[in-house]
Amino acid sequence: AIEECDRLLGLIETMLMISRTEAGVETPRRERLDLAALLRESSELFATAAEDNGLALETNLPEKLEISGDPRMLRRLIANLLDNALKYTPAGGAVTLALAARQAGAEVTVRDTGLGIAAGDLPRIFERFYRGDRSRSVPGTGLGLSLARAIARAHGGEIVAESPPEGGSLFRVTLPTNHKT
Repeated sequence: AIEECDRLLGLIETMLMISRTEAGVETPRRERLDLAALLRESSELFATAAEDNGLALETNLPEKLEISGDPRMLRRLIANLLDNALKYTPAGGAVTLALAARQAGAEVTVRDTGLGIAAGDLPRIFERFYRGDRSRSVPGTGLGLSLARAIARAHGGEIVAESPPEGGSLFRVTLPTNHKT
C-alpha cells in the first residue's frame, strides 16, 4: 500500500509540474550552467542501469557548452529521455547522449537502438498519458515526454522525436544559449 501511495504521489507531482510549467507558474530559474557537465553527470547516473540491462551508454559531449537555465529542470528532462531510451532498448543495444553547439543554441540528442516509435504514434507521444502500442508492455505513466516538452518550452526551446527507418528512436532537444523570460 505504501509503494502504491508513493507511486500515486509521484504521478500527481509530475502532473502538477507539467501544469505549472505550461501555465508559466513554475518558471525555470535562470543561471549560467555548463550543459556538457550536466549531461556528463546524468550519463554517469544512468551508467549502472545501462550496464545492468546489457546496454552500451555512449556520450558525445564537448568539453563545455554554457546556457542559461534551471539545472534541476534540465536534469529531469534528460533523466526522462535516458530512462525511456534504456527501457525501450533490448539487451545488446546502445543509447547515445550527445550535445552540439548550433547557431540557435544547444542541441541535445538521445538516440537508441530500441523498438522505435510507430509512425502513427509520433504525433501524439508528447501528449499527457499517451502510450503507443509498443510501450504498453513496459511500466510507465505516459507523462515523462509531456514533462520533457514542458521543460524544453519553458526554457525557450523545443523537443522533437524521430524514428528512423533503420530503427530506434531519436529525441532532439534545442535550447537557446541565452533565453530571457
